[in-house]
Amino acid sequence: MKKLHVSQSLVEVESLKDLLEGAGIACMVRNQQSSSLAGSVPFVEVFPELWVLNDQDYDIGKELLAGQASTAMPGSDWTCAVCGECHATEFVTCWKCGVEKGVEGSQKVAIQSEASPSGASLGFGVLLGVCLGVAATLCMYWLWRYSSMTSTAYDRNADGKDDVVYEYKGQFPWAAKLDNDFDGYFETALFYNQAGEVIRTEIDRGRAGRPDLIEYNALGRLDSVEFIDRTTGRVKKRMYYKLDAKVREEIDEDGDGKFERVIEFDEFENPK
Repeated sequence: MKKLHVSQSLVEVESLKDLLEGAGIACMVRNQQSSSLAGSVPFVEVFPELWVLNDQDYDIGKELLAGQASTAMPGSDWTCAVCGECHATEFVTCWKCGVEKGVEGSQKVAIQSEASPSGASLGFGVLLGVCLGVAATLCMYWLWRYSSMTSTAYDRNADGKDDVVYEYKGQFPWAAKLDNDFDGYFETALFYNQAGEVIRTEIDRGRAGRPDLIEYNALGRLDSVEFIDRTTGRVKKRMYYKLDAKVREEIDEDGDGKFERVIEFDEFENPK
């Protein structure tokens, strides 16, 4: 059994099959229903194919097809200069390698060299792909580590209500809110640096929706404390600390935003 003819058109292959059978040549068509596979397999593997069942009929069948082609359509078959495949005159592109009709001689070498990338260009493409892959991986890791927002809640007294909620940027905590008296209101807020150290604590003792006491930390130790007037929102007293000991107080006695009274303290926190 030999393959005699291949065409994109099932109608053409079926008509040629009728021609051969009319001449007493047993034949068959393959890939009659393979058009549904186009896209999932190479397109050349789904074209209808005409096969003669007896090898001795191949040459006669070839002559019949050649005579049919010359009778049915003017012009002559052409042979692809790159892969050597024979095509009917109505086809302008090689179905096997994609080269256009009319390419001859020295153009064959040029097409083959264009189709095969040089080792240097192939190596550069591989290197570029690896670099882009590494860059994308690092970018995704950075976004996960530093930018993604998540939160975790805890119920410390097992009353069924969350009283601590930690918020994270990537894998680092950046804030937390606490209900330290378990009354359902988160009155305390903590803010962290990237080292996981608390740098600021805000406490809303008056449940006004804004803090009235703020503690600032530096290098893991208490640095200063501000008491905020609930009515005006101004700082009415500020205390400074050194090695966790109070060293200075500034007091706004009349609420005008200026500190009229300043008290210095010794190492035992006694006023000087």
